[in-house]
Amino acid sequence: MSMPPNPSSPNAEAAPPPTNDSGQVVRWVSESLRSLVRNNIPLLSAESAVVFDSPAEIEAVGENKLSLYLYQIEHNVWLRNLPPSLSGRQLQPPRTQVTPAPMVVDLVYMLVPYAKSAETELVLADQLLRLFHDIPILQGPLLHPGLRQTGNERIDIVPRDNSIEALRDLWAGFSGKSYKLTKLYMLSPVRIPTGRPFETDIVTETELSIVNTRPLPPNFNSGAPCTTV
Repeated sequence: MSMPPNPSSPNAEAAPPPTNDSGQVVRWVSESLRSLVRNNIPLLSAESAVVFDSPAEIEAVGENKLSLYLYQIEHNVWLRNLPPSLSGRQLQPPRTQVTPAPMVVDLVYMLVPYAKSAETELVLADQLLRLFHDIPILQGPLLHPGLRQTGNERIDIVPRDNSIEALRDLWAGFSGKSYKLTKLYMLSPVRIPTGRPFETDIVTETELSIVNTRPLPPNFNSGAPCTTV
């Protein structure tokens, strides 16, 4: 009987990972979200209109701008303990590739529009709300290519409701900044590859021996044919 080796043992052969994301997944999600906004809201189509800076770092005077600030990363408790994925390879002897389950997180963004006037800020807020209502999912061409290569085929854009007290406490961390209209969105689930895939043996044949430990009856005839009742 051939038993699969432990991944940490010298007998387990490491296979090259399908994609080396180099810690880029979170950035790719942010860039996908920024592209969605820039491509659908003309007032925010300029190269520098959508930034990842926090409101504490923005001094938008006389220009349209959106702070797309990632302020929290949460573990997704529903997808936290996924099993590894297995894929067979046509080799002799047969081998299987084991890919460790990804770490699944939720990204919470703080969206704060800035404009030349309060009236234009209201227009931006209206357009942002409608955009994420009409396109509540990042998928297909809306995703950065690197995300699809790391197993992120679909990421939901979910509005997150918070009380005015929670938003006030959030803004309290931005010293010297007055509260501005703020909307929170969660992007979920985001899969971040963990561990290096490895190859191991596949069990293709087993040997089974049956030993009767009970005493045989006195009239037992080993040469008699088996019958079923």
